[in-house]
Amino acid sequence: MRPLSVPTLVVLGLLATVFGAVLANFVTGRGAVLPVTGWVTGLLLLALAAVLLVCGLPLRRYTKESEERRENPSTAPRRHSIDMLTAFRTIVFARACAYTGSIVGGIQLGQLAFFLSSGTGTVVGALLPTGFGALCGIALAVLGVIVERWGTLPPDDGEGGARSTAS
Repeated sequence: MRPLSVPTLVVLGLLATVFGAVLANFVTGRGAVLPVTGWVTGLLLLALAAVLLVCGLPLRRYTKESEERRENPSTAPRRHSIDMLTAFRTIVFARACAYTGSIVGGIQLGQLAFFLSSGTGTVVGALLPTGFGALCGIALAVLGVIVERWGTLPPDDGEGGARSTAS
């Protein structure tokens, strides 16, 4: 499995930002009030990030121990273990979180840009919640990339071959 492409995530986030701004303009252009969902969206994204972190930490401990064993070979039993199916699922979950964070963060950023450019919405009522949602989305995307990179085994570690992911 190839590593997650950060430029692809950035382009996806920028497209989502444009989509969010156009959507906000379209909704308000028809006389409707744009719902502000930033607080709830941000809290959901933070909860998702916490689950990803809990799932990713055992993977990080395993890969870190694999790196240490590659540098200093040992016959002692492993301190940390993870089955490869769980490792693969964690990597896939991290990728999904990265894409989700990029898209949702981009849409929230687009709505924030709309609020700032149109002068609608108050600071507390629209700008802060939407900015919080955008920030949480971007944080989830970054955490997804980090956890996905944790699943990369070092080359020649005797357990996965040359530069493969833990799958």
